[in-house]
Amino acid sequence: MSEYESKDIPALRALVVKEARLGYASPSRLERVRRAVEQGLPVEAVRELQVELKRFGVRRPSTYVDAIVSRATLQRRDRLRPAEGEQLVRVASVLALAEDVWGTDEDAGEFLTSPHPMLGGGVPIDLALSEIGARQVEHILFALDLGLPV
Repeated sequence: MSEYESKDIPALRALVVKEARLGYASPSRLERVRRAVEQGLPVEAVRELQVELKRFGVRRPSTYVDAIVSRATLQRRDRLRPAEGEQLVRVASVLALAEDVWGTDEDAGEFLTSPHPMLGGGVPIDLALSEIGARQVEHILFALDLGLPV
């Protein structure tokens, strides 16, 4: 059983959104995230991600999270499989990193939802669904954070 139960929404939000800052997280925080994902995040984590996507101005966040796990699956299960949890945390970490780098929801949302030339015109939040795409987006965000040209 995961340490993040369905009833513990504040702790779940902390895991999904705050502790998912993979670039900045301490090893112990990353270990907590890894264990929770391996044990199976509660399906409420998907709803938390949907709320975060909406906060950043992502259009139709429910359609977007369907790419991680379908609605039918969410209704049948109470836990995510590890691969689904990893994908969810990957997207959440991109959101959290963008918020850290840009400083406001509005600026981070603008970056996340606009085509970027360093991504071949791709939209960062769309690319965040894949491991390689998320790394590309993180590379741009880390460069911005360090004051490098992007």
